[in-house]
Amino acid sequence: MTHDLLVFSLGQQHFALPVSQVSTVVPRATLTPLPGAPADLIGLLRLRGVLGPVIDIRPRLGLPVASAHIGECIVVMHTATLRIGLLVEGIESVVAPPTDPIERQAPVDKDRLIRGVLEVAGHVVATLVAEAVVSAEVRAYLAASTDGLHYFAGQTAA
Repeated sequence: MTHDLLVFSLGQQHFALPVSQVSTVVPRATLTPLPGAPADLIGLLRLRGVLGPVIDIRPRLGLPVASAHIGECIVVMHTATLRIGLLVEGIESVVAPPTDPIERQAPVDKDRLIRGVLEVAGHVVATLVAEAVVSAEVRAYLAASTDGLHYFAGQTAA
């Protein structure tokens, strides 16, 4: 059984998440900033009448933060404990990971951001660990926020 991957770009690099952990992809919209939020928590998105946090992981990956531009989108993903939007520059494709032994897979570690590296259509793609995409600081901020921003816990539908 293969687990398809959603491949997206951040800068000149390609990353992927398991399709099973992606609820939807929407064009970038206006986000409502949150006072005192960690730098990677860039705001709230209203989607189908529900507010959801959106993060930008470029700084955690050592990539420069880019200014907003046409083509950016938000990948709404879910983990076992929350649903969150991930700002990306563009969606590349949905692929079945190759079974080629050149794929490098590390054991799943919730604190490890990159799970493995593989080649897709001539590009090196780093697969992300969805649980590690959301930093501990963002998790703590959402859990401590008033008005129940942490109510996303356990919800998986966008």
